[in-house]
Amino acid sequence: MWLSKLSLCPSWPKRRSRKLTLATSSPLTTSSSYDSQDSITITEKLQSISAKEVASEASEAICNKIIETHRQLLTLPNYEPGNKINKLLGDLVPLCTQAVDNSVAQEILDNPKVQAILPSLRDICSKSESCFEFYSAAKIIGDGKDGPEKALERAKNFRYYSNYVELAWLELCAIRAARQPSSRKIAFIGSGPLPLTSLCLLQEIKREIRPGSKPEDIRFLNGMEFLCAQAGSPEVDLREYDVVYLAALVGMSQEEKEEITLRVAETMRPGSLLVVRSAAGIRKCLYLEFDIATDRLLQKLEPCLTLHPHNEVVNSVIVARVK
Repeated sequence: MWLSKLSLCPSWPKRRSRKLTLATSSPLTTSSSYDSQDSITITEKLQSISAKEVASEASEAICNKIIETHRQLLTLPNYEPGNKINKLLGDLVPLCTQAVDNSVAQEILDNPKVQAILPSLRDICSKSESCFEFYSAAKIIGDGKDGPEKALERAKNFRYYSNYVELAWLELCAIRAARQPSSRKIAFIGSGPLPLTSLCLLQEIKREIRPGSKPEDIRFLNGMEFLCAQAGSPEVDLREYDVVYLAALVGMSQEEKEEITLRVAETMRPGSLLVVRSAAGIRKCLYLEFDIATDRLLQKLEPCLTLHPHNEVVNSVIVARVK
């Protein structure tokens, strides 16, 4: 585990046309018992039926695309960057980050065939993301002879760099909302081969330093250091950090993530903040949703807030305070 530190859809039955029959005791031309209120009620019911049909059609179309994408991903020999996988994932991400009605999102997630492929789909997304980060990190580093400034310039030209910047902004806002004092020391667990979140956080915090800043704030900007160790292990002492991040791919099940989260929290000091990435809506097809409010976690953590993006950012942000 890298630690970066800052010093398929069911076939639907064909829709049948619905006939509306009004039972009356006398011809409609002479009936006085049928009033405008009945007409409004019937109209509302018809509108409700129509809305449900539209929602079902929308969820069915998205389900079919997700299932077909998964089928094609399974045929690939590996998940190294290439034209086919880039196209498949490039279409899948916007499909799963589009804004949809809550009922549509729930229909998609409740679809039995979608549920059946979700563990496999998330695993493929995780592996392909890792391959892509190794590939991109090598491109950014280059031959290492032209210095860090050129490498930083290449990093900013990285395809998803703007997404990382937006996510960093979102997370910094969440941290500040949960904590009044400035957070000078941040540890990021699970930064992987391409620590763009740590880089973006450092760049954003640098912009806040002005003439007359405290010496400790300026010392904070020396940069990053890295450690390769198991999260929550004794050699990783997190008591000196104001904020600790857990990346979205730290743990691939609720149980795994919960166990790691507890081990990490045990090594943090009371009052410090833990930032965990999660997912909501149909973004859960790409990343696992994390429940921060289980009985075990609540014994050690006090949930502060959860933010769900509605733009191109995929991950939700959970902030909790260590008890």
